[in-house]
Amino acid sequence: MRFSWSDSIVAQPKVVITAEDDDFDHATIQKWGAEGFEVSYLPFTGSQKDYVHSLQHLADPLELGDNFAIVGLLALIQIKSNWRRLLMLPVCVAYGEAASVVLDMAVMPMPKLCALIAYYPEAPVPSAGFHRSLSVVIHFAGPQSKAPNCRCYSYPGVESGFAEEDLEQYDKISASLAWSRSLAALRKAFGIEVDLEKIWDDHMALEFVTKDANATMSTMVDKPYVNHIPTMTGGIGYKDLHRFYRDYFIPGNPPSLKMKLLSRTVGTDRVVDEMYMSFEHTQVMPWLLPDVEPTDKYVEVALVVIVCIRGGKLYHEHIYWDQATVLVQIGLLDPKLVPGGKGQGRLPVVDGAGARKVVDESCIRSNELISSW
Repeated sequence: MRFSWSDSIVAQPKVVITAEDDDFDHATIQKWGAEGFEVSYLPFTGSQKDYVHSLQHLADPLELGDNFAIVGLLALIQIKSNWRRLLMLPVCVAYGEAASVVLDMAVMPMPKLCALIAYYPEAPVPSAGFHRSLSVVIHFAGPQSKAPNCRCYSYPGVESGFAEEDLEQYDKISASLAWSRSLAALRKAFGIEVDLEKIWDDHMALEFVTKDANATMSTMVDKPYVNHIPTMTGGIGYKDLHRFYRDYFIPGNPPSLKMKLLSRTVGTDRVVDEMYMSFEHTQVMPWLLPDVEPTDKYVEVALVVIVCIRGGKLYHEHIYWDQATVLVQIGLLDPKLVPGGKGQGRLPVVDGAGARKVVDESCIRSNELISSW
């Protein structure tokens, strides 16, 4: 199924989140909602018998005779009643004790269940393994437990609750990794394809072609951030980032600036671009060379841009480049000036040749900085 945040679909895919809390983390619920899912919550607060009964009856609203298969995290029901109508019912995401209960249920064949994702289950994973027709993904806090017939991920140095923003145990990095993996499993189960490249390309066009700060910000979430790593320029939040784009980034690129895409890697919620950039330093470039007066030097540099997309909009950008390479080319760094005053050797940095070698690996010999090579 081809999915677009701007196009309507016949029925909105539904996600059921389940955990032992009456009031689950609202940020997690909102994130699933931003990805186009209708979210509901099933608390594991009563008896285990009642809880299991609730899970087993998620499919009750389906009509007799519908052709359906379960795909998703815990219990995603996909019903196809005719060629023109596609209806999707709940997918469950389970945490803690609730995850343990559902994992135990999944040991026995469950005809309608084909995929299961669990976060830090409290009880040991059943050693009997899961039915071969069931795809299981488990996120472990700390060292990984043994879990046959499933895909497991461990997150060292964290505790149960690391994926929930309202808990003290929340760990941003581990939660982000687990989120991407969970979203990937869900989209695969639904058969959803999202055109992340178009989202990113449209954003880039507004920055470099249209040069419209307002339109650029419209492609981003409410609280985005951008970080140019070597110079720490960019911004956090709508207000600062809008100011940065409007007053510094968009007007701070010389007319000679050219960018060439060398490679692109597209993940579940990320796009990673490897680029070759060149320009004549004819004006101040606040994002790349803040407060450095124009030198009129020609500069070549390789860039790596990592873009995270959430709910069809840009969430954040991390941009990396070799700043020493840039400084050498504009004359602010002399590789021959070695600290310590020994008067011999050179700094282990290169000029634009490094960027050219990214474009054509054979154009310049390797290991020129190794004197004994």
